[in-house]
Amino acid sequence: MQLSRSVITRQHVVDLLRLVRLRPEQEARLLALPYPVDFAVAAAAFESVGVSLDTLTDRMGGSP
Repeated sequence: MQLSRSVITRQHVVDLLRLVRLRPEQEARLLALPYPVDFAVAAAAFESVGVSLDTLTDRMGGSP
């Protein structure tokens, strides 16, 4: 499965927020996206609040 072709839902992001510690305004910024969004949009949004794809992968128990 190629993540770059995935569509990300608001629920996906809610689930990921449980794994990272963000300030409320950062969470609000991520949750304000017009879901569903392309993977690239979600990845860029997480990067914009300081959470890299490597960090998300690590928190989910995988390896980059």
